[in-house]
Amino acid sequence: MSAIATATGKNVAPPPLFKPASIKPREVAAVPALSSLPINEAQCEKALKALLAHVAKVQDKREQEDLLGEQEEKVFLVVGLKKAAKREIHKPIRLPLPNPVIDPRTSPVTLFVKDPQRTYKDLMVSSKINFISRVVGLDKLRTKHKTFEAKRALLKEADLFLVDDRVTVEVGKSIGKMWREAKKQPIPVAIARKDLKAELERAVAATYLQVGTGTNLSIKVGSTAIHTPAQLSANLLALIPQLAVRIPDSSFSNIQSLHLKTSTSISLPIYNTTLDGEGRFAGPSKEETEAIAKRAAEKEAEKAEKERKESEREERRKERSATKEGKGRGEKKRKAPTTSEEDGEEKVVVEEVEIPVTEPIAEAEVVESAPPAKKAKKGKKEAAAAPVEGKKSKKAAK
Repeated sequence: MSAIATATGKNVAPPPLFKPASIKPREVAAVPALSSLPINEAQCEKALKALLAHVAKVQDKREQEDLLGEQEEKVFLVVGLKKAAKREIHKPIRLPLPNPVIDPRTSPVTLFVKDPQRTYKDLMVSSKINFISRVVGLDKLRTKHKTFEAKRALLKEADLFLVDDRVTVEVGKSIGKMWREAKKQPIPVAIARKDLKAELERAVAATYLQVGTGTNLSIKVGSTAIHTPAQLSANLLALIPQLAVRIPDSSFSNIQSLHLKTSTSISLPIYNTTLDGEGRFAGPSKEETEAIAKRAAEKEAEKAEKERKESEREERRKERSATKEGKGRGEKKRKAPTTSEEDGEEKVVVEEVEIPVTEPIAEAEVVESAPPAKKAKKGKKEAAAAPVEGKKSKKAAK
């Protein structure tokens, strides 16, 4: 500054520093017209009409059978991608719609803000913003909603959560992954903007795309409870062109299929394409087909061998349990020799005789079949015990 002033004799500001491209705001591509995309508008109307007819049929059945009666059905657009995103995008992608997907009068909206909380509550009143049902400061979030039960209760209070973009990271650390799993992740909004009401209205009037690492994406189009068929059709036709610039890879050629469904119905097709782009489905080659068949045969062989081993193991287990419980003795056979005369000569023939299990063995037979040595030992014991009894009798007599 002093050098420039010395050379020119005037206080001249230094030239502006060079701004690298990495910190320049990203320019969003222009949304193409629906007519420029390979989408048949008549097919979209046909699928939506069939889906709403199915919903009406299900609602009539619920009204007759269920105690709760008619329930809200949300309509979703399911996007199938050819190539998945390289990484998960934690920030939801905003997709504006002509008809908001939620009604703030019936669906509460919660806003997370910086401290002090009272400043932003007064700001909502002064700006005449009446569609925000609750304002929660960062300090209150960390103290009052610290436990798991308190966080779960806060999650159930609202259908949409907004957050001041200056405290997005801090709020994310405080609430944990519960909001992400419930697909209610807080949407960043610029609270510091001059027209705060317009900023919040844009956030409430849009739907959001959660990008994961899979090839299927689900986007909420509307609800049968608060939208008419014409409003749902307008939302759908306004949403499809935005996919060409907002999905991963930012190209409509990355879209494999588009389907329309509710939370309880099957998917109705709107658009289908092929992986090779030649108007046909790219099937596996001859080598790949042979490899698939070989793997299937190997799996079948492994399954059969596993079943055989399992059956053999079961048979052995049954045999062991039968022997332990005494149920296997009746199946064993004892061989008894008998004689028969053939050609004038005596021959010994062995016959197999079964030993029945049900007949009990008498105690007398066990004593008679005992070897003589044991009988002698028993007699000696009795003789030795006799004089002892005599001594006892003499003592008793005295």
